Amino acid sequence: MMNFAAPPSKGMTSDLNRGFSSFFRACGFAFSHGLWWMFLVPIVLWVLLAYGMFHMLEAATDATGAWVAGYLEIPLEQDDAGWWSELKNWLNGARESVVAWVLRIAVGYLLFVANKYIVLVLLSPLLAYASERAEEELTGRRFPFSLAQLMKDALRGALIALRNGILELAISIGIWVLTFFVPIVAPFSFVILFLVSSYFYGFSMFDYVYERRRMRIGESVRAVNSQRGAVIANGMLFNLLMKIPLVGLMFAPVMASIGAVMATVGKEGAMLEKG
Repeated sequence: MMNFAAPPSKGMTSDLNRGFSSFFRACGFAFSHGLWWMFLVPIVLWVLLAYGMFHMLEAATDATGAWVAGYLEIPLEQDDAGWWSELKNWLNGARESVVAWVLRIAVGYLLFVANKYIVLVLLSPLLAYASERAEEELTGRRFPFSLAQLMKDALRGALIALRNGILELAISIGIWVLTFFVPIVAPFSFVILFLVSSYFYGFSMFDYVYERRRMRIGESVRAVNSQRGAVIANGMLFNLLMKIPLVGLMFAPVMASIGAVMATVGKEGAMLEKG
């Protein structure tokens, strides 16, 4: 029988170390087992989505830019003449260009932020497959390929991501409201928000493992929380790496998915050794 009676502090420290080391080793593991191509998929998907969404919004951006430019137009008076009239004409022309570029930059930034989360949801099939392949390589256990089962795992991964996103949003709003009324907690709010988002990121990655154990979501929650330190460590590194534009999106999702498998298999192996 597995023994879960380890002291909480010692267990948390062990889990954190295992979570950090597994994440870092995941990149080398992927390359050494022929899974390197998975790092290319998020970038290709992101570029395609960003290109399509940008062009879809380009007409709306142009229309909005024209409206804003008209609203900010400097009126020309009948008695304007000489350099003053020329300056106003130049400013009106420059204003249209500046407004158009500002809106394009704003739309580009919003697409960069939103597209990252859209990609993570759409990457569910890849992350489920990466998790499965990693466990096969680590344990020798084979999971017969089933497109239906892979799609089921991917759907669950997407639903878990949405569930966690809603929970994270609710918790974040609660923390910000508390900070608004109790400003003294502001320095701690950022740390708490980072840890909350890291936990939910890690949760999504570890759930792929427990889905293969055919655990229900409630059972998966308990299993995830039994190694909360590893989950938070995995999510923290995922969170930090995702801050690096494109590079993070390229490496973080697959590394987190494989790292979650390595951490879970490592803990299960340690428990079996202890009896």
